[in-house]
Amino acid sequence: MSARSLAPTAPGAPTRFAQTAMVSGEESQTIEPEFRPLDPRVVRLWRLNYLVGFGVLLLMLLAGAVTAVLARPALRPWAALLWCGTAALAGWLSYWRPPRLYRAWGYRIDAQVFETRSGLFFHVSRLLPLARLQHVDLERGPFERIYGLSSLVLHTAGTHSASITIPGLDAGEAVRLRDHLVAIGGDDAV
Repeated sequence: MSARSLAPTAPGAPTRFAQTAMVSGEESQTIEPEFRPLDPRVVRLWRLNYLVGFGVLLLMLLAGAVTAVLARPALRPWAALLWCGTAALAGWLSYWRPPRLYRAWGYRIDAQVFETRSGLFFHVSRLLPLARLQHVDLERGPFERIYGLSSLVLHTAGTHSASITIPGLDAGEAVRLRDHLVAIGGDDAV
């Protein structure tokens, strides 16, 4: 038997667990499942979420600025400058951040582990041994339904923080992935 190991493709690439596959009956080779990206529609979803969130913040700032200007009219230029600067920053972040978050997100599954990676500045890699999987939930908010997306939530035993959420999956793919995870879950799985 001969086994070969695949090295990470780039320096600093996330650590991946290898699995052995049988090839031609007796030969085996080590393969690494690739990280799968989220659905590209999640970029538009995240932009919409940012715009709604920043819109609420800007309305609150506008109300505060109007109140301050009515009390002290000399603050008008500063209030306008602060509000316009915040609006420009919110618009830029709403445009700039979602595509970068999309490129940072990925998930992979092998026979033993479900792994996610995410994060722009602080990289987060989470491993969930499939034997410890308790149950799997699908979540779809109103904006997710508009874009035909779902979030998959994987739960393990423990507190509320003992769960992993994978956002931005195609609704059909999320259902297939949920059913697959439940089917291969360990002894603790539901």
